[in-house]
Amino acid sequence: MPAREATAFLLLPLIVAGIWFLPSWVYLAAVWAITLLAAWEMLVLIKRLEPSVQNLPALAAIAVALVALWVGGLGHAGSVLAAVVLLVPTAYLLSRGPTAGASGAITGATFTAIYFAVAAGAMGLLRLAFPDPIGPRVVLLHCLTIWAGDSGAYYLGSRFGRHKLAPHVSPKKSWEGILGGTVGTFVGVWFCRAVFFPQLDWNVAWLVAAALSVLAPVGDLVESLFKRDAGVKDSSGLIPGHGGFLDRTDSLYFAAPFVLAILLVTGTW
Repeated sequence: MPAREATAFLLLPLIVAGIWFLPSWVYLAAVWAITLLAAWEMLVLIKRLEPSVQNLPALAAIAVALVALWVGGLGHAGSVLAAVVLLVPTAYLLSRGPTAGASGAITGATFTAIYFAVAAGAMGLLRLAFPDPIGPRVVLLHCLTIWAGDSGAYYLGSRFGRHKLAPHVSPKKSWEGILGGTVGTFVGVWFCRAVFFPQLDWNVAWLVAAALSVLAPVGDLVESLFKRDAGVKDSSGLIPGHGGFLDRTDSLYFAAPFVLAILLVTGTW
């Protein structure tokens, strides 16, 4: 069995069971730890282009911001993000980092901190913003749908892909893969709604599917921009057959704020 399939076969049941059965703080702790690993990989990529980037201030800002967002809720999001924007550059100044390259270093670290505070913050709020037992169902809807779309894109694209989607960013992605991903996404939403999420209105379900069929591949391509610029194929080799944590969370994190917004605006619960 190839490493990609073997890793998924071993980890997927554990992840699903953990989301469904374990208390919310375990899920949040896992998101927190995975986010710091993914952010570290992002900073390593940026550091290949701008060596003055400092990892510690950005990682510390993310670690504190996520806790503040999850404890304070969306009502405190503006204050948390404002603190990140102001404190990361200040940390660079106080550390007496080199003046040459300061703009790139501060921009890279600040972007990383804001991106993961927003995206990973939304991943946590997918669980916290809805009452039990809806919260775990929302998280599984988000994750399983994206993974279904990713699988559809991978297998259809690798077998039938002929027309390149964005060859300068991700040479292996094709329009045929996008079609497979779209079909997989809609099937994933149908499966989640039919099997464990009957509370989800069908109109909202199809809206989520339509959004994820676009947002998931965009999130993947955005991460590919950073990897291509840094001249690497994967963000790391920490997950056999899948690359790094940044590679595995790019679509999930990028789409999470939008899915959270859809579910909150539609007022399903």
